Amino acid sequence: MMIARSFRRGQPGWLVCLLLPLFHFATVKLTFFCAVTPENAVVVWLPNAVLLAALLRFRGRRAPLLCTLTYISDVLANLNAFSWQMAMLLSAVNQLEILTTYGLMRRYNASPRLQRLQDFIKFFVAGPVFAAMLAGLAAALVLQQYGSATPYFTLARLWWFGDGLGLLIYTPLLLAFSGRQHQRLRLTRLDDAILAGTLLLAGAVLSAHGGEIDGVSVTPTLLLPAAAVIAFRFGVRLTTLFVALVSLSAAMMMTTGLRPFGDVPVHLEVVRAQEFILTLSMIGIGFAVLISELQARERELERRVRERTRELERSNRRLTAMNATDGLTGIANRRHFDETLAAEWSRARRNGQQLTLAMLDVDHFKQYNDHYGHQAGDNVLRQVAAELTRRMRRAGDLVARYGGEEFAIIAQAGGEEHALEMADEICQAIAGLKLTHPHSPFGVLTVSLGVAVTTPGDQNSIVDFLKTADTALYRAKQLGRNRVELADMTTTAN
Repeated sequence: MMIARSFRRGQPGWLVCLLLPLFHFATVKLTFFCAVTPENAVVVWLPNAVLLAALLRFRGRRAPLLCTLTYISDVLANLNAFSWQMAMLLSAVNQLEILTTYGLMRRYNASPRLQRLQDFIKFFVAGPVFAAMLAGLAAALVLQQYGSATPYFTLARLWWFGDGLGLLIYTPLLLAFSGRQHQRLRLTRLDDAILAGTLLLAGAVLSAHGGEIDGVSVTPTLLLPAAAVIAFRFGVRLTTLFVALVSLSAAMMMTTGLRPFGDVPVHLEVVRAQEFILTLSMIGIGFAVLISELQARERELERRVRERTRELERSNRRLTAMNATDGLTGIANRRHFDETLAAEWSRARRNGQQLTLAMLDVDHFKQYNDHYGHQAGDNVLRQVAAELTRRMRRAGDLVARYGGEEFAIIAQAGGEEHALEMADEICQAIAGLKLTHPHSPFGVLTVSLGVAVTTPGDQNSIVDFLKTADTALYRAKQLGRNRVELADMTTTAN
């Protein structure tokens, strides 16, 4: 938990600083355990990747402390193989290699996560190619100064390839397992079969004495297609793990004398092993990084598509609301009213329920406009619309501006008595607003309502329904206004 919190903060805590040199020390010992020459030449040098991965993972935070801790660990771990002076010089060469790699990656803006192909290429050139070569030249000079009989360029090449492969394989491995995994790996039966088959093939190849089994050639190159398949199916984490295990297994097999790369001199065997591991790494890890980048781009594209879709949906909702809303009063417009009336008519007809339609007109509105002006008239219409909206108690009821100073109400009625009660309340509520109207016989603004209640069926239609409600409204205005009239549904208005 403490390590996990340190990783989340992006700052190496005290537990990381304690475990890092211990882990580094263990990798040095493991690497020397797989040494295959008298000069302790190794196929792959693991420890340098530990410090480089830490510097990249924490973006150089507390770099002097981390470098000091791993330098001490490196010197102590090298004492069994070299003298004090050689251990200190060779450890300094390792530090130079790591800091050169990290500095070049910073210089050329390579992402420390190595999840894009261009970042992986920059890392490959900076570390396994340039920094490891520089370290190989320096280390060969140190080894020859202390009496090594191996030719200088042979030493330099062995060191270069060993360090370069260690950085190439184990740096992405450590970064992959210390970072967050974007997608959880879900193994199918086919995946299980691929893993099992690959492990069996690797075991057969690496355990073949002299690269043959009963006269049949089983060289490690057979594992190259498997690396590509694993990269395609399982991503960076398992691919780097596979390459790391194969490279470590190859080195251990060589120390036991199995010689999977053929019965050749030891230095040539090391070179062949390193060439194979380099090819395996480039095919496996390179392909896995490329696929990871493509998947990241696909996720980013999907995220943008989702965002764009949500924006379009919001825009469509706003446009739909604008198309269904009256710009002056903020309530439903005539178009929304027609659509709702058709839908409610069909629903009521299916269910055999009654439907109420109330047509409402503001009394003497022209005179009010002429007296107070159109701005005051608009304000009155907004107040009437707001009051009508407050009077609607059911979710399915609708208030709409039908046109000019005329409004319409659609409601689920419990009968003519309920409809008349609702209309009377509206009529009294508008008059209760006490909006002064000097040209009205009532002295205040009032409304007239015509109400129609029917059960939709084959004998009537929406057009008839509207006509009867409008006829009742006309009758209310003729009878003195500020009143409610109920439509006679037994006859059809002409």
